[in-house]
Formats: sequence, C-alpha cells, structure tokens
Amino acid sequence: MKKDPKGVVDRLRARILPENRIFVKKNLAISEQVNNILEQRGWSQKVLAEKMGKETSEISKWLSGLHNLTLQSISKMESVFNEDILITPLEASKKFKKTEYIVLKVYAHSNNPDNPYKIAYEENVFIEKKTCNIKVA
Repeated sequence: MKKDPKGVVDRLRARILPENRIFVKKNLAISEQVNNILEQRGWSQKVLAEKMGKETSEISKWLSGLHNLTLQSISKMESVFNEDILITPLEASKKFKKTEYIVLKVYAHSNNPDNPYKIAYEENVFIEKKTCNIKVA
C-alpha cells in the first residue's frame, strides 16, 4: 500500500463516529457467531434461510456484518438454532458461574515411612463445581 502523503486516510478514520465503530464491531461478532453455529451444524446459509422462511439473499445480507440486525431477527435465528447468539455479561456470569479455579494435586506412594504420600503432580485448573471421584491406577 502506498503512503498517504496528505493524510487523507487518517482524516477519514478520524471522522468515523465511535458508535459506528461499535456498530460494525458488534455486527461482525454476531455474524461470526452465526457462521460458527452454521459450520458446527453443517448448514449453509440456504438451509438457514429455508428454516427461517427467508430468501438466501436476505440471510447473506444479514451475515455480511454490515446489516442492521434487529433483536427480532436475532431472536428468530436463536429460535431456529435453539441456542443463544447473544448473551449479556450478566447472563454469562450466571450461566458460567459453575466454573471455579482450583488446584489439582495428585499424590503418589512414597518409600518414606514418615510421609507415605508425596505430591507427584500439581496444576491449577478450571473445573465445574460438582463432586468428582478420581481414581489413579
């Protein structure tokens, strides 16, 4: 790319409103999420369009990252997918609160009679809060 001696690119960038930057960023994030769900399910945009009763061109426009998606259209996609596309930070903290940071220690027998066990392995891990019985053979 050639240098911009008159700073035209910088002046244009400076004129972009913060809310427009946020709009594009969030739309791209939503499009990425929907495309990820489509890929996981092995669906094309055409399949999604059929399930939503829409034209493929409309779905393509929605997923371009520049279309102004409504909450209604996002909710319709969530209904078709039967999973969330958007989740607020508050919802996320409640949904993922099950995970906590713990230290996993694995003990092994030692030949020392004063201390028959010694730590053979220690690692910090994230784990769901539930009872886990781990047996080492």
